[in-house]
Formats: sequence, structure tokens, C-alpha cells
Amino acid sequence: MQNKTKEHVSVFLNELVSLLPVIKDSWYIDATLGSGGHTQEILSQGGKVVAFDWDDAAINRAKTQFSSELNGKRLFLVHEPFSKLKEAVKFLQNQGIPSLFSGVIFDFGTSTEQLMSEERGFSFRGSGVLDMRMDVRLAVMAKDIIAAVPAKQLAQLFRDFGGELEADRIAKAIKSSPEPIETTKQLADLVISVKHKKAGSLHPATKVFQALRIAVNSELTEIQLALPQALSLLLPGSKLLCASFHEGEDRLAKHYFQIWEEQGKGTRLSKKPMMPSDDEIISNPRSRSAKLRGFIKK
Repeated sequence: MQNKTKEHVSVFLNELVSLLPVIKDSWYIDATLGSGGHTQEILSQGGKVVAFDWDDAAINRAKTQFSSELNGKRLFLVHEPFSKLKEAVKFLQNQGIPSLFSGVIFDFGTSTEQLMSEERGFSFRGSGVLDMRMDVRLAVMAKDIIAAVPAKQLAQLFRDFGGELEADRIAKAIKSSPEPIETTKQLADLVISVKHKKAGSLHPATKVFQALRIAVNSELTEIQLALPQALSLLLPGSKLLCASFHEGEDRLAKHYFQIWEEQGKGTRLSKKPMMPSDDEIISNPRSRSAKLRGFIKK
């Protein structure tokens, strides 16, 4: 993800794919297709991929981007959240997809296309509807959460999912607003009015927007549901790799990998996560919070 551009750059691209590693004609799961960077790299090295994304914009882009691979049945696209890994794989087995895979990768980060999309409500720049749904089939938008959740619980949400230090003041300001907060500009302006200044290089509303996005999409619950499924879909000796961008995401990966190791299901690649290189942070500033963990199935 590069700064000042709408073009997404996959974080840990080389690390994730080289750690698998890719074996020609073997099948892999890219549980978070996004802009297709990891899928592209696996395919270019001779692997085959089942790629998941619950964002129909990502699926539609991939249909054009990977038309030849789709026609050649080297790639299958699944328009579902990764909590449905096993269900989707079972459904695809009548099309020659195996029941076990040579690797599974997760990139929990939100794509640049999503973050910069004003009309989808992810961006605090512009003035779109406060939506934030990764999957438009979901019923609840961010504006619905703001309207329905009491101030105390809203503040807790901002703290737990965003690490927002001024959560109480922001939540009270939202609930005392004379008009409903229904657009990204309304929310961003309100947060700025409460905080008065930028926190370092971050926009003042960054953490609040992150917290709402995580809540709208039940992102941490999705991870909890998906990781055990991913392990069950791995061939022995194969790896499950997770790139995280939020403390809650990394905490879940760390927890599951540690428990599985204690249960004798395999081994962690390392006890501490891999961090992005200085060069990657310079070329791709949004990678600064990224962490990479891996697990090898016994």
C-alpha cells in the first residue's frame, strides 16, 4: 500500500510467498484476495489458488485481472468471508479442487482501494455515507452502530478495536450531536473538534474509523472462526501464514499458534512475529504496523 496513491501494494509479498514455498501445480488458499498481489505471485511461480474475498469489488477486479487463469482452472474465486473456508472447499471438490492444501495465507489488512473509497465510507477524506461494510450483503452499517449503541459501549468499542485514548469524549460528542452522524465527513469533523490536533502522522479520526470498520465486519470473530478451519485444510508439513495490522488480529494468531503447538499439532515458525524491513516501511508506509506469524502443521 503506497502513500498518496490508490494502488494497493501487498505487505510481506515476498516473505509470505517464499515462506510457503510454492510447489509447481500444488494448490494454495489465499484467504484474503484483496488486490490479488499474493495470488498473482503464487500463480507466477506455478502454483494454483483458491482465493476468497467477501468484497464483490475485489472479486470483480480479479475476474478481469486473472481471466486466463480462471479459464485454465488454475484459480477459483470464492465470494465469501474466510469464515466459510471449509464449506467452500467442500463445494469446489466436484471441480477438481483437493481437500487439503500446500499452504494457506491470510493478509488481514484493508486494501488501499477500500480505504480510499469515499462512497463506501471507509475514508475520512471526502463525504460518503458512513457504511464500512466489506460485504454489502451485511445488514448493519457504521452509521447504524453510531445511532444504536449507547455512549458507554461506543467508547469501549473505540478503545478495544482502535486503541483510541479519547474514546469517552468522542462517544459523548457523537451521542450529543444535534443531528445524526451519517457521513464520513460528519464523523471526521466531530473527532477533529474533540481532539483539536493530529496525533503524530495519523489523521485524528484514524482509530475511530478503524474501530468502526472492525465492528461492522466482525473482523476479529471472522479470524477466530477461520484459523482452525485453515489448519484443518493443510497438508502435513505445510504452512499457515498470517499478516496482521492490528493488535487484536496479531493477538489471535499468536494465541492459536501457541495453543496448537502445545497440543502437538505443529510448530510456530518463531515465537516472535516477523516485522517489515526498513526498506518496505519507507516504500510502503502503511506496512509500519504489520506483523507476520507462521505455523507448520505436523
